[in-house]
Amino acid sequence: MNIASIMEEDAGPRPDPRAPGIVRLRQAVRALFRAVVGEEAMILRVDRGRKVIRGGIAVEAEAGALVLIPAGLALDVENHPAPDGPYRATGLLVGPGVAVPRGEGVRWQTRDPRALAAFDRALDLARRPAVPEAIRDHAVAEVLLWLDTLGLRLPPLAAETVAARVGRLVAGALARDWTAAEVARSLGMSPATLRRRLAEEGTGLAAILTGLRMNRALGLLQATDLPVGVIAAEVGYASASRFAVRFRARFGLAPRAIRGDERIGTDSDRPGTDAGAKAGQAVGT
Repeated sequence: MNIASIMEEDAGPRPDPRAPGIVRLRQAVRALFRAVVGEEAMILRVDRGRKVIRGGIAVEAEAGALVLIPAGLALDVENHPAPDGPYRATGLLVGPGVAVPRGEGVRWQTRDPRALAAFDRALDLARRPAVPEAIRDHAVAEVLLWLDTLGLRLPPLAAETVAARVGRLVAGALARDWTAAEVARSLGMSPATLRRRLAEEGTGLAAILTGLRMNRALGLLQATDLPVGVIAAEVGYASASRFAVRFRARFGLAPRAIRGDERIGTDSDRPGTDAGAKAGQAVGT
């Protein structure tokens, strides 16, 4: 289950309940997140504040800019709130049904009014439940085509590694207590072969799971008002306090700090608790 599917089911205040392909991000404090890996490519419009990205791409985007963010690339991301309010951004996820121009890009952001107008059209269609999915995908592809003409392109698809195959498998059920034997069986290899192949790629099952869980949690904290306890359960932690410790170790701040809330209290002190609690009951299978 990814962020989009969770938003579709739970419909917190920021996500569009009828438009799971849209992500609305909010962050109350300035923070640097290292080696963040997106599960899906995204076209992002910075609505308020400033976004800085380093790593495989280099971006310093002010409010009003469109940014093209690839999937599967470890990036250092720093979001800067505006002087009078939190950082806000709106993203269009590039789904599997979208025809994607690929190649060597020369830039990663633009303020071109034609691309921005296409982005607004795609947002409008995504929010109309009666519009066929193929039409909505076509609208996202139109944005990508405008970006392509401006030199913004997603990189060519690389050969899939074993680590990527593992990540694709476990990402659909991060609350599950995955074992090496289960993962190896699903990939058609022995546990020993799985460990050896992952070691050759410089990683392991535990590292892949932890990375995916923390990245997913960060996205949910930014894009929903689900309680922290529900987010912890969604990404495989029965204990919210244990999750908070791991999150702080990974990103350097507490989960509640993302939303500007360092208070000590129960999960009910945030909007959307009822919907979030129901979602918590549905995950973890």
